[in-house]
Amino acid sequence: MTKYRTCKSRAGFTLIELLVVIAIIAILVALLLPAVQQAREAARRSSCKNNLKQLGLALHNYHDTHNAFPFGTITRINGPAPAPATSNSRQNWFHLILPFVEQGALYDTIAPRIFNNTSTYSIAERDTVIQTFMCPTDPNKGKRGSQASNQGFHGNYVPCHGSGDAGANNTFAMTNGMFYPISSVEMSDIHDGTSNTIMLGEIKIQLDGIAAKGAGNVVCGGAHDLRGRYWNGYHGNTTFTTMRPPNTPVGDLLQYCNGTDDIPCRGCVTTDGNPEIHARSWHAGGVQFVLADASVRFVSENVDTSTFQGLGTILGKEVIGEF
Repeated sequence: MTKYRTCKSRAGFTLIELLVVIAIIAILVALLLPAVQQAREAARRSSCKNNLKQLGLALHNYHDTHNAFPFGTITRINGPAPAPATSNSRQNWFHLILPFVEQGALYDTIAPRIFNNTSTYSIAERDTVIQTFMCPTDPNKGKRGSQASNQGFHGNYVPCHGSGDAGANNTFAMTNGMFYPISSVEMSDIHDGTSNTIMLGEIKIQLDGIAAKGAGNVVCGGAHDLRGRYWNGYHGNTTFTTMRPPNTPVGDLLQYCNGTDDIPCRGCVTTDGNPEIHARSWHAGGVQFVLADASVRFVSENVDTSTFQGLGTILGKEVIGEF
């Protein structure tokens, strides 16, 4: 009897099939990665919004306790605080709301210096990083000043002083917004309406010791960049202006700043003051703000300039449309 041997074919991929599968996987990954990045940015933006909401509520709680919002800064622009204090008294709104953002222990350690009109904070105090004051999207978040004098923790959120510059040197400039040197604005002072007035907003933090990059940008005052510096409001760096729309390409004006394409600085104000810090964020298309009613709004960088300027004032009587 004749036996026949059968030959079984071995299953497998041809080279062409393997390449097709690899190509399909590559296409799927290329499609998936942007979606993942968008989802992560959406989460970061939501976290940023929550931080701003907490700070808005903290400012309201401060107002409920003291019957006024905290001052923007206690010092003149590049000048001393009210007598008998000196230029060493550099407290600002940041220090005053610490008890209202669950930082009571930190506030208790610095309160004696605040009440004694000094600024001899320890390095440990100044270097304390507080998550509530940081936007998760900013690649420079958590910055602590690198100068020998130790400039301390820098954050992304600062209040609005109005629609102009911060004021001339050695003045307690009374600007048209909610926060300025030794301000004491009450809720009843916001005649334009709390839903039509910006209280707090985002700025970008700049690294220290970098060279100017991009057309029109400069380095002012050396290695340090003041933007977002909380522990020293002496140079008019604790507030921002609505003079120009969010993410404006026009650079800021400061005594110390490093200008780049993403975080521009166009000039150095060392003789006449008048600093400008503009609202900026790493969120695509605009910036998030806290209004005086403590609501958080995302404002497009394409907002009408006059509308945005009107949002910065408390008594401008502007007619504010959609924004």
